[in-house]
Amino acid sequence: MIKIYQWKSTSEEDKRRILQRAALNIEEVKAEVQPWIDAVKEKGDEAVLAYIRKFDSPQFDASRLRVTEDDVNRAYRETDPLVVRAIQQQVELSRRHHQRHLQDGATFGESVEGVLVGRRFNPVESAGLYVPAGKAPLPTVMQILGVAAKVAKVSRVAACFPPTGNHHEIIIAADQAGVDEVYRVGGVAAIAAMAYGTATIRPVAKIAGPGNIYVQAAKILVFGQVSIDMPAGPSEAVILADGRANPTFIASDILARAEHDENAAGVLITWDPMIARETKRQVESQIVGLRRQDIIRASLKRYSAIILVDSLEEAIDLTNEYAPEHLEIMTEYPWAVLERIKHAGSIFLGEFAPVAVGDYASGTNHVLPTGGWARMFSAVGVDTFLKASEFQYLSRRGLQNLQEIVEAISAVEGLDAHGRSVTIRLENDR
Repeated sequence: MIKIYQWKSTSEEDKRRILQRAALNIEEVKAEVQPWIDAVKEKGDEAVLAYIRKFDSPQFDASRLRVTEDDVNRAYRETDPLVVRAIQQQVELSRRHHQRHLQDGATFGESVEGVLVGRRFNPVESAGLYVPAGKAPLPTVMQILGVAAKVAKVSRVAACFPPTGNHHEIIIAADQAGVDEVYRVGGVAAIAAMAYGTATIRPVAKIAGPGNIYVQAAKILVFGQVSIDMPAGPSEAVILADGRANPTFIASDILARAEHDENAAGVLITWDPMIARETKRQVESQIVGLRRQDIIRASLKRYSAIILVDSLEEAIDLTNEYAPEHLEIMTEYPWAVLERIKHAGSIFLGEFAPVAVGDYASGTNHVLPTGGWARMFSAVGVDTFLKASEFQYLSRRGLQNLQEIVEAISAVEGLDAHGRSVTIRLENDR
């Protein structure tokens, strides 16, 4: 069960384990992943089907690879109308959120007289979405990725999910989000197929979505052939709480992270010993009756923790060092704490903002950097599927204003043709 750690006296080994959590040791699995990528690159659908039959469904038929309109209609017929309505509401809230962040058109200004410079945003031509479904179907991942890509105006969006089970909810989420193509293929084969293409699955320009260590290794190995969003592994949350926080709420949020995966992490950081002790008691009490107890218990023992520090300042420093995927701030003045947070994928303020609302209902994106990647990466969003082109317009006066700079620097770099491309215009214009 979950342990309480007095951070100052915690061993370096335990500190390293908690801070690194399920760090994706990609090197260990690259040797297993690369042959499948090579096979898909060389043999296309044949290798994709071999992968599916080895790892997912021994009798899988090639005709089921692409989700058809009949499959979509059957998914709606066989899914609880309340669930369909919930997915529709999710998509609408996600669309509103992403439209607020849409960067469209050109932004520019005059840097010096006669020189206009700016940036213009365009979507990638095609995007491939990866939606895991190993431990449970994740329609939320499908809709949040699909909505972001379509709000960014990506013209062709393809998505892949593992073929085990019907996963009607994933199909409905794809349909509601406007995904153009959906395929039943998971793991390494899905990433390789979207990167290199097969007879059935055309290649894409960018791949986004979470997955296990093999999926993340595959994304890294195909990077360069395609662009990727980021590495995104097992779910995690840090709860930063003071003595006014409710241990019942904290425990429920730790359990919610832990039920994702044996390698998930729910971590409380506090400087109040009573909150630490009561949260531990609540975790042990609330786990009773939960459906995924075995997974939760493994997660609580492996990378989850209750950490006692000496002050709010130390709690903030440790949170920034951890760089969590999700961060809940349960303090008297959460907005003040927010100002001091440097690294977190998605932040939840106050006692009535559990991570679950970000997962399911508020519309914010929950495909986030894990394993400390929040130090370098942002949440997947509209900008994930956009690329920027710099542009500039110069009048003759503008070129004169920059002539001295270009001539001086081109001389330093020994690139005299650069300097001449400026002077020749000013000497020979009509």
